[in-house]
Amino acid sequence: MGRVTDKELKNYYSQIGRLILCGRKQKKDFLCQLKENVEEFVSDTPEATMEDIEKAFGTPESIGGSFIENTDSIKIKKQIRLKKFLVIAVVIALIIYALFVVLSLIDVHTEAYGYFEEGFLTVGNMLKGGGVL
Repeated sequence: MGRVTDKELKNYYSQIGRLILCGRKQKKDFLCQLKENVEEFVSDTPEATMEDIEKAFGTPESIGGSFIENTDSIKIKKQIRLKKFLVIAVVIALIIYALFVVLSLIDVHTEAYGYFEEGFLTVGNMLKGGGVL
């Protein structure tokens, strides 16, 4: 691929993918089309550098910005809400799991070592079998 390495292109595509807010299928279709165009450009100009590719197609930031400008704002809001919902759901699930683990450990500890009751030991309690010295 000339002067452009596969690693540079992969990094370029991943940066663009992170900046595009849309559905998975739409993102995949867009990136596949972009990859085809970039590969065609590189095959036509074998000595192309990353700077040449960015001049021809744009920086990841400019591509992401133009994609957002051309996408319906309602779709973007839905995607952001969905991602927030998923993050919150995962965090809540982790908190519930952590509480379950802690309460289970407390239960196991109390079963293994018994309960400890504080109180006063009196002669009356000792005679009734309430305590042994």
